[in-house]
Amino acid sequence: MNRVAIANCPDYGGANVNSTVSELMAQLGYDFADFIKPSMTVFIKPNWVASRWRESCPHRDTLWSVITHTAVVEAVADRVAAALAGNGKIIIGDNPSIDADFDELTRFTGIDRLPAKYDLPCELLDLRPLVCDDLENYGKKSKMAGRSGDPRGAVEINLGQESLFYNMDPSLFRGVFDEREETVAAHTGGRQLYTFSKSLYESDVYISVPKLKTHQKAGATLNLKGLVGGVTEKNQLVHWRVGSPERGGDEYPDEATLAAAGSAKTTHRGAHPGNDTIWRMVVDLYNAMRKRERKYFSVVDGIIAGDGQGPFCPRAKRANTLLAGGDLLAVDIVAARLMGIDPAKLRYLNWFLENGFARAKIEVPGYDDFFGSDSPYLDFSVPEAWREIKIRPGV
Repeated sequence: MNRVAIANCPDYGGANVNSTVSELMAQLGYDFADFIKPSMTVFIKPNWVASRWRESCPHRDTLWSVITHTAVVEAVADRVAAALAGNGKIIIGDNPSIDADFDELTRFTGIDRLPAKYDLPCELLDLRPLVCDDLENYGKKSKMAGRSGDPRGAVEINLGQESLFYNMDPSLFRGVFDEREETVAAHTGGRQLYTFSKSLYESDVYISVPKLKTHQKAGATLNLKGLVGGVTEKNQLVHWRVGSPERGGDEYPDEATLAAAGSAKTTHRGAHPGNDTIWRMVVDLYNAMRKRERKYFSVVDGIIAGDGQGPFCPRAKRANTLLAGGDLLAVDIVAARLMGIDPAKLRYLNWFLENGFARAKIEVPGYDDFFGSDSPYLDFSVPEAWREIKIRPGV
């Protein structure tokens, strides 16, 4: 039985977050010391997708609706440090969007004070080998600026025939950059490549601390979608197929929308439920991670969550909630349903539900029939195109 705990937390005050995490662990019936032992290396991955609001965002509330709050990361790191008992290593890192400023992000979050707090090595890592230091060059790999990335290097995983892109025509695949040749080469025939940060991939324990947030390309971004932040070669991540369905693509839902995008100031490529590509990438990432045996855990930050036009331009949703569990997929399924979303209508979750992962084996303490209820629970707003994924689409 996969147990996923949900608890109310009124704000980001350290005492409140700590007591709520303790409540979650009590619901789960175990503590960090049960899966973290001295000498281990523990990787903690927040959602640090951005360091500031993008200029294209129509509204800007608090950046904490976009990224994981430091109070939640610190509550996790404190418990990891206690379990390691002075022997081991903590690594806190992410591969943010290529236009994020990591120095700005660490200053804003205050995360840079954590390494000095513990009696063992604690590192903060920007896993990006490339960054965009001029938005005029966004999407052009040849004009990106180099960074050191993960000091331990990378691990390349070839999923081969296990990839959901295997036997698909790769000629229209589009990754992060305009230079599509690299994306096509990484996903042709039996070559289905994902290159992960070595610090993240080879850790003994991987702890995901995502934001509870909607996503205009995937419906929701939680633990599984957050694995994008573990991949160092961003052009291996197939986000859509160029063109409209009439041309064999899923960049836009139809030819008219594709034509209109030609004169639009801000485009939203792949941002619709008909995107038949990105969900495959999410499934691949989770399956690639599971190639290495390790312990997993998740604490989802939904104290200030993000709904509407996530991942970059959500509205702040004061959900006052934290979730936790030891199975990333189970936590995502519960988190999606808590948002008022039908997990079976998120294609990357539904793939697992249709391929052996039993929702009936998920237990949510405090709920008699968590999935059987027709309640919208937190009732998140979603992008208009995604309204049918909601439990109550017309609400």
